[in-house]
Amino acid sequence: MVKNWLFGKKRKEDADALATLKSQQNRLQAEARNLERQSDEQKVLASKMLQAGNKAGARQALKRRAVFMKRLNTVHNTAMNLQAQIDSIQTATSTAETVQAMELGTKVVGEKIKVVSPERTERVMDTVMEQRDQIEMMTEALSDPALSEGILDFEDDAAIDEQLAQLEAEMDLGTTTSLPDVTGLPSTPVGTEKEEDTSDLEAELEGLKKKMSEDN
Repeated sequence: MVKNWLFGKKRKEDADALATLKSQQNRLQAEARNLERQSDEQKVLASKMLQAGNKAGARQALKRRAVFMKRLNTVHNTAMNLQAQIDSIQTATSTAETVQAMELGTKVVGEKIKVVSPERTERVMDTVMEQRDQIEMMTEALSDPALSEGILDFEDDAAIDEQLAQLEAEMDLGTTTSLPDVTGLPSTPVGTEKEEDTSDLEAELEGLKKKMSEDN
């Protein structure tokens, strides 16, 4: 019965129980207001009788007030117990709804886990790693310097080796008698440097020498 109430649909009896408890609580609140009014009236009556010199009448009025106050205390306690019962039902209802929501959540998660199994996740990760490796290989291929170095063929390499050997031999002799043979190599434009004109400097230098001789 408890399990069905917690995990099943909200029964009509639950709503009826709450309605009954709240109705009884409203009745007790009305009764409490009436008892408070009667208690206040007896207090006022006791004060008037005491002023009139009727001490016995005032005493009886206070006794009736004490009865009303005792009944009022009972009504208050009963109303508090009803409120506690109402709170318990509302808390239980909220708990049941929370459990149902969590059950639904776990069901959805379980279904997703079945769709995305650990094996499938591992396959996806393997694919991601493989694609990353392929991208790195393509990046390295695009930046490979062999493409630019491949412009020269084997004969060009042989000619360069021959010229390099000739330069080394000339360096060993301490002189370079001729420029290396560049036959067969791709033509590369070479910038020519213009010789600096030093005639003005030489004339100025001769003038300084002549002046120094005259001074001596």
